[in-house]
Amino acid sequence: MKRAKACIATCFLIAAGVAPAMAADWGGVKDMGGGVAIPVPAPVPVPTYDADSDWYVGLTFGGNISQSASVKDTDIDYLGNSTPGYFAKDSGDLPMSPIFGLTFGRYLTPSLRAEVAIDYTPNYQISNDYKLGYVATNSAPNTTIGGIDTNAYAVSRTDTVKLSRTTGLVNLIYDFNTGTRFTPYIGGGGGFSWRRLQRSYSESATCIGGSNSIDGPYTPAGTCSGNSSLPPNSSTTVGSTSKNQINFAAAVQAGVATNLTESIIWDNGWQMLWEQGGISSVAPSASGANQIVYKDAVLQQFRSGIRIKFD
Repeated sequence: MKRAKACIATCFLIAAGVAPAMAADWGGVKDMGGGVAIPVPAPVPVPTYDADSDWYVGLTFGGNISQSASVKDTDIDYLGNSTPGYFAKDSGDLPMSPIFGLTFGRYLTPSLRAEVAIDYTPNYQISNDYKLGYVATNSAPNTTIGGIDTNAYAVSRTDTVKLSRTTGLVNLIYDFNTGTRFTPYIGGGGGFSWRRLQRSYSESATCIGGSNSIDGPYTPAGTCSGNSSLPPNSSTTVGSTSKNQINFAAAVQAGVATNLTESIIWDNGWQMLWEQGGISSVAPSASGANQIVYKDAVLQQFRSGIRIKFD
């Protein structure tokens, strides 16, 4: 028994002497990989956004390239009856018009930004600008003999109607970060469209005959009814009107932004703008009243500008 204990003690002494020698030969744990320390990955930096670096302002120029809108011209007589007028342009004939804009926005994340965009389009014409000759009629009750009197007028008229707009939109835009200087984006938003119709007109009218729904044509030929509710046998009307109206508007956008520097971005894009409702202008005429209505507008816009980030 004493001999066994002595053997065990001897083994422990040998092991204690060998371990330091082995450690010296292998160079320790760090040297087992060839003397190169295993690198520890650095933590990924988390972007931070502060009030001094997330904001930007922009200046935009562009144009309304095309638009789909309903433009109607209607003559409305004393009784409320309507007939088509002659001065409204077809939707496809509406001219291109410039856009001047300002934007102010903030990056919410590296890919998502919100902005307020204000655009202004100066006057462009939505009516045919020439002197037109035509025949118009107007009717009113005859309170003496009964029935309805109708007079016919030879009209010579010029009528110029111009439309301008200011839009204000709050947009949410998503940037597709590509790791290059080019960043495609899509977005959309809603807000208001403040439209203004300005109209100037000049008309001369001469009555060329009248009739009564009961007694028939007034005689001799060319005699007018003399109804006081109808325009006189000869008249000249000159004037101008202006109307302002605000409606809801919405838009979608897409484009490509190019980083010129760390803080200056060149933005080129397309926007489709939709305007709710219509705006109308009414002017006096021998026919009673002439009304031009512009409504159901969808505009295709090209926009180019510079955005500057705050550092």
